[in-house]
Amino acid sequence: MSGIISAVGFVVGANATRKAAKAQERMALEQQKQQQLAARQSQKQAVREAQIRRAQTKAAGEGLGVVGSSSVSGGVSSLGSQLGSSMGFATQMSGLSSNITSFGTQANNQSALAGLGFGLMSASQDIAKMFGKQ
Repeated sequence: MSGIISAVGFVVGANATRKAAKAQERMALEQQKQQQLAARQSQKQAVREAQIRRAQTKAAGEGLGVVGSSSVSGGVSSLGSQLGSSMGFATQMSGLSSNITSFGTQANNQSALAGLGFGLMSASQDIAKMFGKQ
């Protein structure tokens, strides 16, 4: 009987260890995606800031009567575009964070199950003795 308990414990432990490793791998991939997204967002932000400065310059020129009124509407449109982009970025980051948390939880659960399985394997002889079978 202890051989059966040991084998079951080993199978449970090995399977859970494999699943925990996969969950950790998925979590790492999601973290990498999140970092790449943050880097792209940073690049976009730099471009937007340049656009804003350009729009502010045009607006100042308009105040002096140098530039047509379309520059003012362009600056306002740029600000609206930035808002939409920022909201999309926040939504993507939130989704990635949720995935990372989920994969981390899966990895922790599988690691705990692996520990239980390997613990069962280690205690198989003691369990068999409790039931009077070896």
